[in-house]
Amino acid sequence: MITTISATVPDSQRFVLQLAGFSGAEQELLQSTFRLTSRRTFLYEVAAVAEARPDIYLINADHPELTRLLHECAPNVHAPAMLIGSPAVLLSDWPCLPKPIQWMRLFEQLDEQMMLALAERSRRQQGASWDGASLRRETDRAQSLPQTPLSPPPMESVLVVDDSATVRAVMRKKLEPFRFDVDFAENGEDAVLMAMKKSYTCIFLDIMMPGIDGYAVCKQIKGHPRTSQTAVVMLSSKSSAFDKFRGSWAGCDAYLTKSVDEDELLSTIARFLPSARLALHTKTA
Repeated sequence: MITTISATVPDSQRFVLQLAGFSGAEQELLQSTFRLTSRRTFLYEVAAVAEARPDIYLINADHPELTRLLHECAPNVHAPAMLIGSPAVLLSDWPCLPKPIQWMRLFEQLDEQMMLALAERSRRQQGASWDGASLRRETDRAQSLPQTPLSPPPMESVLVVDDSATVRAVMRKKLEPFRFDVDFAENGEDAVLMAMKKSYTCIFLDIMMPGIDGYAVCKQIKGHPRTSQTAVVMLSSKSSAFDKFRGSWAGCDAYLTKSVDEDELLSTIARFLPSARLALHTKTA
């Protein structure tokens, strides 16, 4: 199964990234997490035009027909590829990242491949000979690359509630590269007040805190009309089924165990971005 994804960069150049060989669940995860890149220099998102030709390929290296996928995609220096997985015999010279996906590493590798491709395209546009095979399509020979305006990325707000200064610092470090407006609260009472005064895309909520605990805070947030749609992610050093059940019973949307893994954090928050919720609503409507 192949799905098309697009990317836009600050110089207004538009790219298309194509997924090849991934399952439906893997595609959902990739598409959801790529929405976070709207906050980076290179932006990857679902293409507005489904039939758009790709500029870079993301291929499942564990697919049993990897050779066929590589042949069908036919990546080249102008339209490179990234492989995800760990094939027994590597059948390609393109870079390959192992599973589970390390999101920051994947973003960085995609950026690196696109920078190399941009350099090759620039060289081609400056008069390098065209051999009829190295371009994405024959029409590129006579056409300039399309220019589209780049809208500023949204600045969603996130609230981190934890009495530990260390945890707050770690969460700031992990969230700020994606241009989230990050606020902090040290106890449940302050968290409830802040949530009533400001709209948050997501609230990361510690369970064990001075005063009211995270379960009680979650119930208050989810029980109020103003904040009932705010995503709440529980943070806890406990990972038992009972603790997760208590979080679900309080109304939380997700449960992460400390110390929070960066890749799990990114894939979790990506689920609650307005764009992700809109896509889910559109799909189920």
